[in-house]
Amino acid sequence: MRFLFGRKDKNDESEQEKKETGSLGIFSPASKACQGDPAHECKRLAELDRIFIRSKKIKSLEDVPYVVNEVREGRIMLLDISRLNNGGEQSHLELKRIIERIRGETRGIQADLALV
Repeated sequence: MRFLFGRKDKNDESEQEKKETGSLGIFSPASKACQGDPAHECKRLAELDRIFIRSKKIKSLEDVPYVVNEVREGRIMLLDISRLNNGGEQSHLELKRIIERIRGETRGIQADLALV
């Protein structure tokens, strides 16, 4: 029982303080400067490059292959259809064709479409 209630050495206290401050994450003291592994950082940046959100203004059916290729690469696409959604019958039909073409070409890769 003596070791449970005994006094701590000075060395034990400093080790305990180091353990506590090491787990503070980004709020840890700046006295500890650690170098990250460059290979790990490159891998992490490559993963972030793959998960990317892009936006595109859709003007006609000619823009569909670009959108489909980006979706196949795993990117999230935000499409601006305001130019095609002006209330005209012709533009409404073209917008429906574009949506159906994108839906048909991305169905094979199990992509999700959200229309807002």
